[in-house]
Amino acid sequence: MKIRTKLILALIPLLSFSVLLLSYVAFQNFATTMQMQLINGLETIASNTMDNLSRQMFERLADIRFLSDSNILGNSNLTNQEKVNYLRSMERAFKAYSSISIYDKMGIKIGDTRNIHLGENESDKEFFREAIQGNLYYDSVPTYSESLKQYVIHFAAPLLDENKTIDGVVVTRHPINKINDIFKEVISSDENMDNTNTYIKLDLISANGTVIYSSHDRGSILKVLPNFQELISQNNSSLFNSTAPQIQVNDFEILVSVPQGSGHLDYTGSGWFLLLRENTDIVFGNLQRTVDQFLVISGIILTISIVLILFIARTISLPLSKLTDLVIRIGKGNYDSKIDIKSSDEVGELATNFEIMRQNVHDVNRSLNKIVDDRTRELQEANEELRQNDEYLANVNKELRLADKAKEEFMSMVSHELKTPLVPARGYIELLLRQKKIGDLNEKQKKYANIIYRNILKLEVLVNDVLDGYKIDMGKLKVQKNLVNVKVLISSVISDLDSLIGEKQITVIVDLRLVEETTIMCDRRRIEQVFANLIKNAIDFVPPISGKITIIAELVNNNTMVQFSVEDNGTGIPYEKMDKLFHKFYQVDTSLIRKHGGSGLGLAICKGIVEAHGGTIWIDKGYREGAAFRFTIPL
Repeated sequence: MKIRTKLILALIPLLSFSVLLLSYVAFQNFATTMQMQLINGLETIASNTMDNLSRQMFERLADIRFLSDSNILGNSNLTNQEKVNYLRSMERAFKAYSSISIYDKMGIKIGDTRNIHLGENESDKEFFREAIQGNLYYDSVPTYSESLKQYVIHFAAPLLDENKTIDGVVVTRHPINKINDIFKEVISSDENMDNTNTYIKLDLISANGTVIYSSHDRGSILKVLPNFQELISQNNSSLFNSTAPQIQVNDFEILVSVPQGSGHLDYTGSGWFLLLRENTDIVFGNLQRTVDQFLVISGIILTISIVLILFIARTISLPLSKLTDLVIRIGKGNYDSKIDIKSSDEVGELATNFEIMRQNVHDVNRSLNKIVDDRTRELQEANEELRQNDEYLANVNKELRLADKAKEEFMSMVSHELKTPLVPARGYIELLLRQKKIGDLNEKQKKYANIIYRNILKLEVLVNDVLDGYKIDMGKLKVQKNLVNVKVLISSVISDLDSLIGEKQITVIVDLRLVEETTIMCDRRRIEQVFANLIKNAIDFVPPISGKITIIAELVNNNTMVQFSVEDNGTGIPYEKMDKLFHKFYQVDTSLIRKHGGSGLGLAICKGIVEAHGGTIWIDKGYREGAAFRFTIPL
């Protein structure tokens, strides 16, 4: 495919996509900004309107509380007429009530600012029943007053006499048109306006779906509408349990619902919420014209861009096509084809550089052939040397395997040859030490025989340690696991070392922090060997008579392992030497006159045995009373 075609196929779709994308993004930003401004404006109107309504209701509640606590209405020295005159002056001052009435304890109206229905018994009214119980009352929904022939909201409170006992009830009637005045500041409610063309539709609705105020449907006021009941049922939680405005946007309108929330100060709200609706066709009617303008402008830009792309592609492709033909000739080995393209842009510069390259390639080509021949000869010599090195390494590897095998055979032979004379020597010494077997020994003879016997035992231990250390190094240490009772295992070890323990009069404490039936899967002989090495080390370092060794067994790691501890009150181990304890042939005391013997293999062998069981062994660096070694074995 030619470069001109590639440029056209690449740039035209890219440019088209870029223009359309930019247009779409610009349109979306414009629409989103316009919509957010409208929604924010509706939220502000709705929130401020509901705040004003709650504040008005709070003021009416404060009025009735003032009348309830007033010393005038509860003063028995004043006549009813004097009290009513006081209420009339208050009514004229506030200009918020249709009438204010006083009732006695039986519910009989004994005073009224309008002198309407005096003597009427209204004890069955809800406002009276609540107030006579000592409560402040206000209607959650406007009710129709027969006496006033209009819808009002009753505010009622108990009247207290000088003894602070309830002596009657005072009731104020707040007309609904006072509530409507709040909404007149937001939306014109001229009865001559065509309500179907109202820009903002506003509805104040009670918790049971009663329309308290409507800017667009005056006939529905103080009626329970099914569509509002359905809205309340579907959105009960969000409408009444939220303090923030709820916003819904669909294809037809933008709806903002504002709950009354917690009211205003002492007024806790009547469960009302305010609905503001705006027709999206009116709001976004100009968007379609904006879209059309975007499309026309985008089409013009796209057409001009395509014409420019075609011109630029042709200007670039012609010299490049000529240059391509010449480069193909050079690629076939025809270095005599001179590149001669006259152009003042990057293509001309590229052609000039190609011509220089053609001349250099022609000169270098001969040199390269000679260099290739020389390097080929050097590679052949290097390959021969590598072959000889491979043969040498193969021979060395073979010798190492033979040496390893010889080492294994040597270790087996040495251990066997060392054990062979020790077995009869140990047997004869034991016979000498037994009384009345082959004759009695005097004390001096017994002393020397015991020295020989102990050294034979040490030599056997040394031979076994060397052999075990070799097996661990070679990875040939084998363990035969069986279920072993933890208590029995520890008791067996202590019993085997009883003579050494008794010789220094050491106290041994066994602390089993698990049930006696606990068993572990292990090679009993090898684990006994670990215990024996650790306890013998402790015996060497604890003081006679006052020496103490504590053996602890407990479950760890979510009861998947048993942790064994061997703690002593000996001289302890220097902190800087603890990290090297499990190295082979390492001695804490390396002087020629060290007090404690040993091959330096014991702890290394313990480490190999424990790790072969899947456990871990370490020295507790935080233990300060002597030395403490701990190791784990899986259950």
